[in-house]
Amino acid sequence: EFDEEGGGRKVTLMEPYGFIDPYGKEWNVPTGYKTDGASVPAALWALYPPFTGNYRSAAVIHDYYCDNKDRTWQDTHKVFYFAMRAPHVDETTAKVMYSAVYLFGPRWGPGTQPGQHSAAIQATPEQQEKVVKDLQALVDKDNPDLDVLLNEAKRIGLQGTSALPKRPE
Repeated sequence: EFDEEGGGRKVTLMEPYGFIDPYGKEWNVPTGYKTDGASVPAALWALYPPFTGNYRSAAVIHDYYCDNKDRTWQDTHKVFYFAMRAPHVDETTAKVMYSAVYLFGPRWGPGTQPGQHSAAIQATPEQQEKVVKDLQALVDKDNPDLDVLLNEAKRIGLQGTSALPKRPE
């Protein structure tokens, strides 16, 4: 159960919530956790508002683990995809949101600062929105599996942005 504050911009979890991913790993979020959806890039909000639709619980899980950094950023972004699919978010929407979060979402751990190989792509909201539309077209056309999707998303993200982190040789 979610208690929405501020016109839906802030959500408080009223009961503990958990999800078990396809690998059997538990992703639990405690009662009282408050979030505003900030781990989802703003460019996605126009197309996919963070607290509407069947992906609301996935956004809460994603936000909690982005805030706490208990798991790797890669696993945290991937569970976002799996947690969207569980309540029947359509595959295209889940893939587009997952790949956008993977490109532009928060990262932590070694090698994730700007200018380093694993840093998130730096982009304006307009650039992010163009990349998201390109990702949507890719998924609509080819429906790639998650590994191919991420490789293509990286290529699209790098082509669609100008403020990029330097990649080491």
